[in-house]
Amino acid sequence: MFKSSIYVYEKGCSRIISISMTIETLLPKKLDKTDDSYKSVLDLNEALSSAEQEHIRNIALTGPFGSGKSSVLITLMEDFAEGRNYLPISLATLQANEEEIDLHESEEESNTQTPKKSEKDDVDSDNKDVSRKEKQIENLNRKIEYSILQQLIYREETKTVPNSRFRRITHLSKWGLFKYPFCIVLSIVCFFIVFEPSFAKVDTLYNLFNWGYPWNLAFDLIATAWLLLMLFVAVRYVLKSYSNSKLNKLNLKDGEIEVVENNSIFNRHLDEILYFFQVTQYNIVIIEDLDRFGTPNIFLKLRELNQLINESKIVNRHITFIYAVKDDIFKDEERTKFFDYITTVIPIINPSNSKDKLKHALEEKGCGSDGITDDDLSEMAFFIQDMRILTNIVNEYKQYRDKLCTSKGTKLNKTKLLAMIVYKNYYPQDFALLHRRQGKVYECISKKRLFVEEALKIIDGRKEKLSENEKTYINTLHLNLKELRLLFLYEFRNNANKRLVTIKINNAYRSLEDIADNDGFFEELLSLKTINYEYYYNYYNVTTSSQSVDLPTLMNELHYTERIEMLKYGAENFKKEYENIKKEIISIKSLKLKVLLNKYNLGMNQIYQQIHLSDMQDVFIRRGYIDEEYYDYISYFYPGMVSLEDRELLLNIKRQINQPYDYHIDKIENFVKELKEYMFESDAILNINLLDCLASKSIHKEMFNHFMYRLERNDAPLQFLSQYYIEGKQQNKVFAHYIEFDNSWNSIINWNNNTEKNNLIEAYLKYSSKITTDIQKWINANYKFLVEHLEEITLEKTQTLVANSCFTDLCDGSDDLLNYIVKHRCFKVNLNNLVIVTKHLSKGLAIPSFNNLNYTRIKGTNNDSFIGYVEDNISTVILELKDENKDESPESLLYILNSPSITEDSKNKYLSGQNYHIDGFVEILDENMYDVAIETRIILPTWENVSYYYTYKKCLSDTLSGYINHYANELSLMKCSDSIENKNLLYASLLGGTELAISNYSLLTTSFDGLFPQIALLEHLEKERLIILIKAGKVPFNQETITIINKTLSFADYIIYYSHEFAKKLDYNYKFSRSNAIEILKYGNFSLDDKYNIIGILPYDILKGSQILANIAIEVFNHKHEVNVNDEVLVNLIGVSNNIALKVQLITRLIRKGYTNHDNITHLVSAIDENYIDVCDKGKKAKLPNNELNLQFLTALEDI
Repeated sequence: MFKSSIYVYEKGCSRIISISMTIETLLPKKLDKTDDSYKSVLDLNEALSSAEQEHIRNIALTGPFGSGKSSVLITLMEDFAEGRNYLPISLATLQANEEEIDLHESEEESNTQTPKKSEKDDVDSDNKDVSRKEKQIENLNRKIEYSILQQLIYREETKTVPNSRFRRITHLSKWGLFKYPFCIVLSIVCFFIVFEPSFAKVDTLYNLFNWGYPWNLAFDLIATAWLLLMLFVAVRYVLKSYSNSKLNKLNLKDGEIEVVENNSIFNRHLDEILYFFQVTQYNIVIIEDLDRFGTPNIFLKLRELNQLINESKIVNRHITFIYAVKDDIFKDEERTKFFDYITTVIPIINPSNSKDKLKHALEEKGCGSDGITDDDLSEMAFFIQDMRILTNIVNEYKQYRDKLCTSKGTKLNKTKLLAMIVYKNYYPQDFALLHRRQGKVYECISKKRLFVEEALKIIDGRKEKLSENEKTYINTLHLNLKELRLLFLYEFRNNANKRLVTIKINNAYRSLEDIADNDGFFEELLSLKTINYEYYYNYYNVTTSSQSVDLPTLMNELHYTERIEMLKYGAENFKKEYENIKKEIISIKSLKLKVLLNKYNLGMNQIYQQIHLSDMQDVFIRRGYIDEEYYDYISYFYPGMVSLEDRELLLNIKRQINQPYDYHIDKIENFVKELKEYMFESDAILNINLLDCLASKSIHKEMFNHFMYRLERNDAPLQFLSQYYIEGKQQNKVFAHYIEFDNSWNSIINWNNNTEKNNLIEAYLKYSSKITTDIQKWINANYKFLVEHLEEITLEKTQTLVANSCFTDLCDGSDDLLNYIVKHRCFKVNLNNLVIVTKHLSKGLAIPSFNNLNYTRIKGTNNDSFIGYVEDNISTVILELKDENKDESPESLLYILNSPSITEDSKNKYLSGQNYHIDGFVEILDENMYDVAIETRIILPTWENVSYYYTYKKCLSDTLSGYINHYANELSLMKCSDSIENKNLLYASLLGGTELAISNYSLLTTSFDGLFPQIALLEHLEKERLIILIKAGKVPFNQETITIINKTLSFADYIIYYSHEFAKKLDYNYKFSRSNAIEILKYGNFSLDDKYNIIGILPYDILKGSQILANIAIEVFNHKHEVNVNDEVLVNLIGVSNNIALKVQLITRLIRKGYTNHDNITHLVSAIDENYIDVCDKGKKAKLPNNELNLQFLTALEDI
C-alpha cells in the first residue's frame, strides 16, 4: 500500500488542492506484529535459530493460495535479517500450464480410444502412455531446475562468481574502455624498449630518447617489469578460462566423438551450484510458487541438492531451504517424510469471513455507502478465497465505479457492477469474450428466448393439468353437493333421532339419500318447521313421529351455506386461474433472466445445463447480478454512439434481415438518428423499442407514420402488433392509428394464430372509438372473450361495447359486467344464458344448472329486471327449460298454467311430472286449463278436487281416471267425505267400472265408506274387482244381491265371505253349480253341522258323480253318524268316493246305529270296492286286509 498525491488547479483560484489517494497494491505486505499471521513468522524464526543444532535443513511453510505465505516470508526477511543471508527464489514467472495441458490431453486421448484391441496392444498402449507422461514430467522438472539455477547464478555479479561457466555479457565502463587499451599499448611500447627490434627502429626517435647509461637502464628495467606483469595477468586469465572446461566433443579426421549427458540440470551443474554457495554467504534459501506445477518429484531433487550442499566440504556451512507450498502438494504422510519442519499459515480470508473482508475493503475505498446489501456481498464473497484477488476486485470496482457511475450522470446498479468485477477477476477470458458477444455468460443471456419457450411449455403443462382438474370438478360437482347435503342430513338425524329412516316430503316418506340427491326435496325440507319421519323401534319395526326443528341454526353450526358458496364459486376460481395463466403467458417475455430461471426452475433444464456455466457464473446469473443489461457495466457511453448490438441491428435492417421484435436497442435516440427512409420499406424495421420511441415523441411523427404503414396493409405481419401490445409502452397511440386502417378488423379476424389474434382483438376493442355492424355481430357471439379480457379492456369500456349487444352465449367471470347486461337485457333468451344469469343472481342454497333450472329458481333471484325479461318471453323460456327435477313451486305452476302466451302443448309438456301441486281449481282462471291441470297432474290429489273435476266433466273421463290411477296411493290415504255431493256417483263410477288398475282398485275401496250404492252394476263387474268389493265388505248379503251375484263368477267367493250369514239363511233361493258347491264346502268357514245342512240342500244331481263332494259328504256323515240323503244318493257317494277307510267306517257306524236293510247294505258294501263285493255272498270267501277297521266292519255285519 502506498499513498500518492494528485494536484488539481482550481479554476478561479490561485491555490492548488492536494488530494491524497490510497492505493492498494497486489504485492505481499509486511505483517504487523499484531497480525494473527505474525505467529508464523515467529515460528519460522525459532526453527531457523535452532536449525543447525537440530539439523533442520528443509522447512515447509504451508497454506492455501492467498493465505499470506509470501507476506510471512517478507516479514521474516525484514524483521530477522541479522546474521542471516536470505536467497529468495520465485517460480511465479515460469509457465505452469504448458506441460499440464499436455498431460491432460494425453490422458483424454488415451481415455477416448474406443477401437477394440488385443491384450498385447493394450499393454503396449499403456506402456507408451506411461512413457509419454514420464517424459513430460521430466521436461517440466528440467524447466524448474533450470529456472532455479538461473536465479542462483545470474543473481550475483561476475566478479563474485568469476569461475562460473555461465557466461554473461561484459559491460565495460568508461574507465575500462580507457584502461585496457592503455595497458595493451603500453605493453607494446615496453616490448619495443626492451628488445629494440630492428624492423621497428626509428633513428630519429632512437636518438631523441637515448639519454645515456643510467636513464636507459632504468627504462629497460621498468619496461621489463611491466612486460612480466602483463605476462602474469595473461597466463592467469588463460588458466582460469580453461580450468572449468569440459570435453564434450572430439573431432577426428574421419568422424567425431560426442559425450551425451541425460542427467538432470542439477546433476549436470552440481559443481556450479556448490561453487555458488562456496563464494557467497547465503545460508537460507526461500523457494516460492514451486507447488503450482503439481509435481512432487522436484522436491526430492531439491532435498537431495540441499543434502549435497550441507555435506559439501567446499561450502562448509549449514544451509536451510524454506519451501512455501500448499498443504495438498503431497499425499498422506509423504510430506512429513520430506520436510524436517512444517509450519502453517492460516488463511486470512475464507468463506466465513470473506463478506466482512470485502465489506471492510470497500469501506476503506470509500465505497461503503453504495447500497450493496450484506446478502449480496455474502453471495459474491463466497467465491473469493484469495486476499490478493479480493484486493484487486476492490481496486477495479473503484476504478469502474468512478469511470462509469459518476460520469455524464450515468446511474448504474452498484451490486451488478461489483458482481461484474468479481466475474472479471475469476474469468477474465470469458469477460473479454463478453465484449464480442461470445463466451458462456453471453451464451446464457442470448438463449433467453429458448428459456421463454421452455417456460411456456411448463405453463402449457399447468394449463392442461388445470383443464383436467376442471373436468374432474365438473364431473364430481353434483357428488360433492350431495355429500355435503348428506353430511347435513346425518347431523340432523343425530340431533333428532339416531334411528330415523325416512322424512316426509311432499306427502311421501323419502330416504336421506333421495332427499340429498334432489334439489326440490332438500329445499322443501329446509322450509319445514315441523317434520314427520319414520324410525326404527324394537329392532326392525318402523313407526312414525313428528318433531319441531330449527334447521337454520344447524346450518350455521355446520357452516353449510359457506361450503355451498365454495362449491358454487369453484368454477369462478378455475376461470381466475385461466386468467392468471393468460397474464403469465403475456408477461413472460418481459421477465428478467433471473426471474425466468428461478420462477420456472430452468436451472435444471437441459438447455441451461449444456452451457456448462461455472458455479460462480451460475449463481450470479440466477441472482440477477449479471443479466441482459451487462453491456452498461463493461463499456462507456458517449453521445452519438451506438452499441455493438445496435450497430448489428442497423446493419440487419439495411440488409433487410429480420431480427426478433424484442431485440433490445441500447442507445435508442442515437439509433433513431441513424435511420434512413429506405429502411422503412422492409419488415426488418419492426422493433418494439423503436416503435415506443417513435410514438412517444412528436418530433418523430413522420417516422412513426412511415413505420405504421408497414403494419397497415393486408399482408402485414400482425404477430409484431400482437407482441407490441404485450410488451410495448405506447399501445394507445399505436392502435388508435391502426384502427383507422379500413381493413384492420378483417385482417385481425382472419389472422391464423389464435393467441396473437386474441391479443389484437383485445387491443382493438380497448382502443376503438366506434363499433361497426360486423364488430357488433362478433361481440354478440363472443361474450366469453369480453369476460376473459375484461381487466385489460376495463369494465367501463366493456359496458360501452355491450350497450347495444344481444349475447347468445353468456358465461361466468365478471359480476359487474353481468349485472350490467341483466339490467339492460343485453342477452338472448336461451337455456345457457338463463342458467348463467340465474346462477349469478341466485342467493339461495340450490345451484342452478342446465338440468334443474325452472321458473321458480328464476323467480328466486328476486331481480325485477331479469324476472320481467323472462315473463315477457315466457313462451320461449318454457321451451328452453328442462327442469329435470320437476320442482316448480305451486305459485310458479299456477303462473305457467294461467299464462295465455304459452301454448297448451307446451304447458302439457313442461308441467307433466312436477313434484308440487296446485291446491285446487279455484285459482285457475281459464276452465279450459282444467284438463291441462289434470293431465299434467299438478292438481293436489284430494277427493274434493276429483269430485270437482268429475262434476266439471259430468263423467269419469279417461283423463280423470288416469289422474286417479296415478295418485291412487295418495287418495287411498284419504276418505271420500260424505260432504262431497256426488260421492255415491263417484263411488259407483270408480268401483263399478274397469277404469282403475286392479292394484289401485283394491287401494281405493278403503276410501269409500258404506255399501256399494248400485248393486245392479255388479252383474257385469270383473270377477277380480267383485271379489275385492266382496272382501272389502262393500256388497250386502240379501236375496236381491244373491240373485245378482248368482249370475257372476264370484258366487262362491261371495258365499265363502258371508259363511256365517249363508249358514243361517239356507232357506234363501240359491243356484249352485258343482264347482260352487265344492268351493263353498272346501273353503267356507263352516262348522260340521253347517256343512251337514248345506249338503242337505244341495241338489242330488250336483252331489252325484263328484269325488270331491263324495269325500266331503262321507267325512261329514262319519262325524254326524247319520246321513241326510236318500239311499240312492248315498250308494252313489260311496261308489264315487276314493276314501275306502271312511266308506268302511261310515257303513260300520250306520249298521250299528240300526241300519238293517240287507239289500241296501249289500249295495253299500258292494260300492266300497271290488274286494268287498264277495263279503255279502255267503257262497264265496272274501279276502280283506287284516286290520282293526275291517274287523269292526265284519263284526257289525255278523250282528245283523
